[in-house]
Amino acid sequence: MSKNPTTDAGGRLRWRNVYREVELYKAAVRVYTKPLFRWRKALNVSADGKTLYDLASRGLRGLDGIHHALAREEFQFRPSIGLKYNFNGKHRTLYIPPWEERIVDLLLYRVLNQKLRAWFSPRSFAYRDRVYGLDNCQLQIAEVLRSSRDALYLIKRDVSDYFGSIDHEILLEQIAQQVEPDDYLFHLLRKRIKFIYQDEAGTHQAAVGVPFGCASACVLANIYLTGLDRAIGAIPGVHYFRYADDLLLLSRDRACALRAREQMTQILHELKLETKSSHEADSRLSLDWVEDEQFKSIGEFRHLGLSFRAGGQVALSRDKRRKIQNLFRFAFRRKRRSWMKLTNPKEQARTLIAIAADTIENGVRNVAIIDYYLKHVTDTSQLCLLDRWLAEQILSLIFRGHKKGHFAKIGFKELRDLGLPSLVHRQRLILHGKTESPFFLWQQEKTIRAFRGTVASPIAVTCGNRTSLRTQKQ
Repeated sequence: MSKNPTTDAGGRLRWRNVYREVELYKAAVRVYTKPLFRWRKALNVSADGKTLYDLASRGLRGLDGIHHALAREEFQFRPSIGLKYNFNGKHRTLYIPPWEERIVDLLLYRVLNQKLRAWFSPRSFAYRDRVYGLDNCQLQIAEVLRSSRDALYLIKRDVSDYFGSIDHEILLEQIAQQVEPDDYLFHLLRKRIKFIYQDEAGTHQAAVGVPFGCASACVLANIYLTGLDRAIGAIPGVHYFRYADDLLLLSRDRACALRAREQMTQILHELKLETKSSHEADSRLSLDWVEDEQFKSIGEFRHLGLSFRAGGQVALSRDKRRKIQNLFRFAFRRKRRSWMKLTNPKEQARTLIAIAADTIENGVRNVAIIDYYLKHVTDTSQLCLLDRWLAEQILSLIFRGHKKGHFAKIGFKELRDLGLPSLVHRQRLILHGKTESPFFLWQQEKTIRAFRGTVASPIAVTCGNRTSLRTQKQ
């Protein structure tokens, strides 16, 4: 077996073998461009009180200074600011490091993800490269369900406050198996684990957890659970999926499921992690009901925003269905003046339909959300109900209230003739590759914004079914 050129004689990573100046500049480009079209993000400050514009004002000299500090192994992390946030009822502390530290932090994330790619479990899908990700995780779960004609035993766990519960000493021991403990790379990682932060109470050094909100925390979180991934993934007859702190086991064999559950519980206890009792599920997924003391009979389960059903059918979970409905509700509310000033019901319908069509086709964020779920959902009856809901919503705004009799005034076919969009139809376009991807639309939107107020402007160039943007001088 040939020696890995990025490691020492013992197979562990060293800084001089993994660091390249080009990786620093790749991380810098990412940090610079992420807030480029949301300029308020560039105004965020940390403990040093500087913004991204302050960093950019130094140009390449600033990046050159960071490079030389890293090359001489002298770069030191300064304190972050700990800000408390409420994410849909979940209270989290978000750690904001200075901009120079953000670049180095992202550099560590990228380098470790590259060098440890083969060591990470293929059953871990979060914070990885494009081969993995949420999309691939959901597709593989659906494939297991479709390929199984028998009942599946399901174990579902969700780690409680995962990023804030990681034990430092255990994590450092794990990293010491992959990184030379006396090396500068290990020193940098230790500083990210035992990080220093400031809040309203003063300056502190974290005693537990990794800095949520920093890129390096994501790769550290994957390192911490890789032992669990490998242990559960090695159990025969078990399909294991982990997305960040969401754990899912599927098995046709009841004994294998029980063995995997026992081993998972033991390893999580050794890692000093707890799971949310409200999110625990030990179930038997099948179309028929069977009494079992260990496993509750179910016909479907919710995971990662989708509802997976026995037999392989995939539907929107209730909260995601409401999320799509709210996209239309908020769009109608934002443009209330444009349709409220009209007195003719059909003209109001035409205007509301145009707003709905714009929401589903041109709103970059909306398109990304809607198209993502349409790609995975196989329950077309649910999409038909959403199409009907959209028609009823438009009529309720015109005639003030939800009544079935409104369709006698403006029929469903007439609404379609006026251009009422259909999620069923859009799903067919997506599956047959007849519509542009949300990412491509997002790229176009970024290009248009970037050229506002400049001497160049984008022009549309059509090639087949795809339209690209090029520039011309004004």
